[in-house]
Amino acid sequence: MKRKSAFALVGCLGCSIVSVAMAQDVSPLAFDVASVKPDRRGPGDRDVDHDGGLLTMTNVSLKRCIMLAYGVGDDRVFGPAWIDSEAYDISAKVLSGGVDTQYTLRLQTLLKDRFKLVLHREMREGPVFDLVVAKNGPKIRPDAPAASLDSDSTRTKGHATFRAVSMDKLARFLERPQMAVDRPVVDKTGLSGTYSFTLDWTLPDRAGGADSPKGDDQWPSIFGALQEQLGLKLEPGRARREVLVVDSAEKVPTEN
Repeated sequence: MKRKSAFALVGCLGCSIVSVAMAQDVSPLAFDVASVKPDRRGPGDRDVDHDGGLLTMTNVSLKRCIMLAYGVGDDRVFGPAWIDSEAYDISAKVLSGGVDTQYTLRLQTLLKDRFKLVLHREMREGPVFDLVVAKNGPKIRPDAPAASLDSDSTRTKGHATFRAVSMDKLARFLERPQMAVDRPVVDKTGLSGTYSFTLDWTLPDRAGGADSPKGDDQWPSIFGALQEQLGLKLEPGRARREVLVVDSAEKVPTEN
């Protein structure tokens, strides 16, 4: 009986050792090749492009990198002033080819490795936008109850197609850094169910011009588009929301 118990104990220890070894072998997602260097050209055009397995960021601040890596707006990242003033050029690639759907997680690893970025999350009260129904009511109709649709959204520059999305999911879409709303968005429409629709808007660039899907400024801003096309609007409000606080980071990134 004692020998049986001893064998069982050894077996459990063996399983534990294998589990620990497997856990140690799991490494965070990372780019296969990456170049990070300071951009000394001064103020100018900033650009972020993700094409397949290649991520290219030109003249971007560390704050902008954090926003993209963690999917948060400008007002949800706090840290020393230089994270918003120093600029960098980053080129990172996954060699396996194909579309890299986890590039934001790889970017998190890159920031930790090259900038020695350490941050934490905490709750703070701050400005938000409440997504509400406009004065004349919504211009979109809920999907039929019998409809069998997978929730989905696709976006190109200044155009998005939504299929079977809730208003909460629309709110999450609007607070993406690329939308330039720059505040968290809280669903207060009171609309239940799912909706399918398209949305066209003009994206203002940092130089003060406009960039629309058809090459001109015929579309309204995202604020106007929501009201004109969907019968919804964004109203300023305040709420407690999760923010990212930079504890430490190096201004000069680790060499390539």
